[in-house]
Amino acid sequence: MLLTSGGCGVGKWGFECRKMAFCNPTAFTTNLRGGQFNSPLLKFCKAQEEKDTAANAMEKVPRVGVAVFLLRGKTVLLGLRRNSIGDSTYALPGGHLEFGESFEECGARELKEETGLDVEKIEFLTVTNKVFKESPKPAHYVTIFLRAALSDPLQDFQNLEPDKCSGLGWYDWDNLPKPLFWP
Repeated sequence: MLLTSGGCGVGKWGFECRKMAFCNPTAFTTNLRGGQFNSPLLKFCKAQEEKDTAANAMEKVPRVGVAVFLLRGKTVLLGLRRNSIGDSTYALPGGHLEFGESFEECGARELKEETGLDVEKIEFLTVTNKVFKESPKPAHYVTIFLRAALSDPLQDFQNLEPDKCSGLGWYDWDNLPKPLFWP
């Protein structure tokens, strides 16, 4: 089967496709040589439409984020974000809570994945509930904030996720960089 270039409009075989990957099944049942067009491609497009609908519903569910205040003396560890939400802002290390994980386990795991640092004495501080309407992709986050201490005060961080963070640094609590991430 061929689709028109760009994947929109009526193709060579007399059916319409909304996008290359996501078909419109209501416009897809087209008479072809006197009969109704009912093929594996139609079934594929109907399944794709159902997946698309399910994905859109999932995006409207709040996500749980965990952020960690890692303090060293009067400094805090911050990274410069490379992300659709809060791009080019300074933020605490952290990430998404995984199924079955405690807040503390998530905080320790995210710090290890992002910085290579081991932490201890992890404790809950506060929680926020924020809807990001202005973002390129609107999102709703419940963010858990934790505080932790380095297991070994002599260990130093590494930027292990350069695709998500332009750089990490220890910043003086009384002279934080700007702009800060806002959750």
